[in-house]
Amino acid sequence: MNTYATHSVCKTLIALFTALNMFTNYVSFFTGGNDRGSAGDINGTTIVITLFVSDVEYGWSVKNNEDIERIDNVNEYLSIAGDYLEEQVSNYGGEAEFITDFITHEDLAYYVRVDRNMENVEFERDYDANDEVMWSNIDEYIDVDYLKEKYQADNAVFLAVFNTDVNNPAITCTRNWYPGMESDNEIVFLYYIDYGMVNPPAVYAHEILHTFSAPDLYTTNPEFGITQGTIIGIQNKYPNDIMLTCSDLRTGDYVYDRITNEITEITASYIGLI
Repeated sequence: MNTYATHSVCKTLIALFTALNMFTNYVSFFTGGNDRGSAGDINGTTIVITLFVSDVEYGWSVKNNEDIERIDNVNEYLSIAGDYLEEQVSNYGGEAEFITDFITHEDLAYYVRVDRNMENVEFERDYDANDEVMWSNIDEYIDVDYLKEKYQADNAVFLAVFNTDVNNPAITCTRNWYPGMESDNEIVFLYYIDYGMVNPPAVYAHEILHTFSAPDLYTTNPEFGITQGTIIGIQNKYPNDIMLTCSDLRTGDYVYDRITNEITEITASYIGLI
């Protein structure tokens, strides 16, 4: 099944590419809208545009069986993440559709080559440079408005995937986005392996939720009113929130065939579901 013929999506490489206060016994929810993510309302239709990025350290080859298997896995994990997000939104009375399958929908995947080390992110300027090189290639090679119209989508999310190994020093992240940034295209930088582990579907869903304004719940963030006391309260009251952990709550391990974490009331409030 993992053959070049099964991947018509594999094209020739494109040369270059709140206030929230938590106490131990109650929560005051932030419900003031979502202006900290480039995607709009999570209700409606969202397309996920996947960019397989080759840089000076790591690359993708459609002729390499291991790479093809990894591409398959990315598509599968995205599908699991999309189905999960749809279900979680419906739990709050909403309706969302995530179109993620880039094998069925070939124009939702692009192969990109960039002439820099995208895993070297020691300083803020490194993150800025990574954003800029990806924005430049998106603007030049991808007609986002056309794709949104074609799929009747309300939102477009970009997932830049890097073919990393256990020596990768970078950590999967979604850059903090705010109105007035240089580009409306918020990018998830997803390293296939980080912390020595293959990232599971829960990480894909976690990062996509950032684009809808969901903050991390495991670290302090003054812009979202998240203090150390907030984190302690969240750990006590909402230990399985997907923005707090992407591991299975019972085993502490990553799960690859489903997502066992939840969008709890706290994250639902940030993304406008309650």
